[in-house]
Amino acid sequence: MKLTNLLSVFFIIITAIGCSNDEEATIATEKRSFFMGVTPWPADFTVAEVDSSYAFINNHCDIVSHHFDDGIPYEEAFNNQPMPVQLQNDVNYRINHTNSSKKILLSVSALNLSRLHKADYYVNSTVATSVQDSWESWPVNHPNVVTAYVNYISWLIDSFQPDYVNYGVESNVLTFPASDFALYKDFLSQVYPQLKANYPNLPFFVSFIVDESAEGFSYANQLLPYTDYIGLSSYPYVTVSSSASGNTNPDLFPSNYYERFITMTNKPFVFAETGYIAENLVIPSYSLNRQGNEAWQKAYLEKICRLSNQYNAKFVIWFCSKDYDAGITTIQSLGLYQDLFLFWRDTGLKDQNGHPRPSYQLWKSWMAKEKMN
Repeated sequence: MKLTNLLSVFFIIITAIGCSNDEEATIATEKRSFFMGVTPWPADFTVAEVDSSYAFINNHCDIVSHHFDDGIPYEEAFNNQPMPVQLQNDVNYRINHTNSSKKILLSVSALNLSRLHKADYYVNSTVATSVQDSWESWPVNHPNVVTAYVNYISWLIDSFQPDYVNYGVESNVLTFPASDFALYKDFLSQVYPQLKANYPNLPFFVSFIVDESAEGFSYANQLLPYTDYIGLSSYPYVTVSSSASGNTNPDLFPSNYYERFITMTNKPFVFAETGYIAENLVIPSYSLNRQGNEAWQKAYLEKICRLSNQYNAKFVIWFCSKDYDAGITTIQSLGLYQDLFLFWRDTGLKDQNGHPRPSYQLWKSWMAKEKMN
């Protein structure tokens, strides 16, 4: 996901300052195979909203996704030096605000926000610019980059003690040039066995962007040797062919949209991250005009929960619990805004005013189902 780097940017700011009768009847008899959770992404970068995001996790989830997409502290990790102070504070804040009973998904991107190039240097590092530039110059599969990344993931694992690790967020973007993808594939082929050797009891996986392209599916297939799970990253209201006219009704999705990924191997699958708009999405700079409403959002959540139960998914991660309109305003006031941030603004289970949407009630209904072992 493209927004989590802002959590680190704003960490200093943060530290300074029901069911229908039919649904109820179903709850009594149906179980679910999967854990349910969100990231701590807040509706605004204030103590109150951050606390609210963790309250949702602690009260309405059984797993939390700690998602790191703000670059890699290559020099510090390579030399096993102390991590940047702000990164340490971020990690400690997350740990201290999450109920210890929750399962933990650790998600880390080895690629930058374009998903086409090696991750940038960690945004809040104090390492000299010349040192950072030297790391930027190396290809993703350089031995030093591999070592730094393994050390960084290991440090995060030792900090969080996660139950699952996504060590390669969104690894199959369809526009990946073949030559660059080959370097990235080689990188994963080196990272994966080292992580498995160091943590033999942990599942490690890479996540795949779900779309209908031959290129993205081919890239996903090529990475199967380096993943324990089929991890899906899906925000289909933007790209699914059935939404080309603007209609994002999930009932219109093409057949086999998810199943072709889920059944590409016999490995377990997970929704590593997903979400759906409950309001219209209009971004002229991206030529986007998509219709969204609360009924379709609820229908999408029901769709993926049913699918997850059908195929015994391990977990489902919905990216944010509340719309972040206020967060957009804050970003704009600090001169950090870009239109990209609008893509997921209206995917919350609660709207920007904190009013629960029908999807929120549906979420609680699924959470109330007995979790199968």
